[in-house]
Amino acid sequence: MSTSDEDTSVCTPPEIRKEASNVQCDQLLPQKSKEFYLKVYAQFKDWCKIKKVAKVSENVLLVYMEEKAKNKKASSLWATFSMLKQTLKLKENVDISKYYKVIAFLKRKNDSYTPKKAAVFEKHQITKFILEAPDEIFLSSKLFSL
Repeated sequence: MSTSDEDTSVCTPPEIRKEASNVQCDQLLPQKSKEFYLKVYAQFKDWCKIKKVAKVSENVLLVYMEEKAKNKKASSLWATFSMLKQTLKLKENVDISKYYKVIAFLKRKNDSYTPKKAAVFEKHQITKFILEAPDEIFLSSKLFSL
């Protein structure tokens, strides 16, 4: 326990500490994407077991991200880092937001990344679709495109 944790526990009444310890870490994750967070965390822990890693450190996370970078894009690496940051803080009280080597590595990967632009219809294409597509088949699509 760090000094700030000890200071907080001294100032916090025992019944509140007991209730706080009963709150599941999973409840503190975003509800919509909780499964993704837990899946990323489980993959990281499995990797740690395979590599015989006992404790998470900056070098451990750097090697993990480097391995992930072989088949993932920069945006996916940032998402993985973000999910691990949250789950490691909640489950193991490890703050990876201060792992500057890892952040620098992710930034370098981001330099060479160019996102794909989504295809967007131009106004003349939509007009052509509305005027020329048969109503029997595309009437509902035409209404939604207006």
